[in-house]
Amino acid sequence: MNADLSVAPEIAQLAAPFIPPGRDGGTGSPPIRGGRGGTPSRTITDGRCAAELSELAAAPQRWWDLVRFDPDGPLRIPVPGAAGTWLLVLPPGTVTDCDCRYATLLAGQAAEAGRPLRTGRVRVHGDRSRHRTRGADHGYSVSLHSGEGHLRPE
Repeated sequence: MNADLSVAPEIAQLAAPFIPPGRDGGTGSPPIRGGRGGTPSRTITDGRCAAELSELAAAPQRWWDLVRFDPDGPLRIPVPGAAGTWLLVLPPGTVTDCDCRYATLLAGQAAEAGRPLRTGRVRVHGDRSRHRTRGADHGYSVSLHSGEGHLRPE
């Protein structure tokens, strides 16, 4: 049985009591610590993590006041209340190393590993291997990154 229901979270909630504990459908995703309503712990998928990053990106009131623009170099700014998540602010033409698992563009233009990041889309790397992030325009870029498998506070 493939228990990866990340594309339909409402169905996943209904199916949760029927999925055997420890079954992750082969996703290799990190486990959720402590289930809801007394349900056993289960594994969270990359799709669910990407959805959580997308939800955070769609809530600028949680992060926009943290953004700082520094012409001397990139800034990696932790996002409070979202474990392992940070904003990356790149001055024009800047390149920096990144070790995130998930990333999305918030403003400007940027590319990871030579592929452009897009607003409204989450790039899933699947592991925390190092890659390069480049500001790809004449202006600053702001992107949201996560190295964790679950963004919600413990």
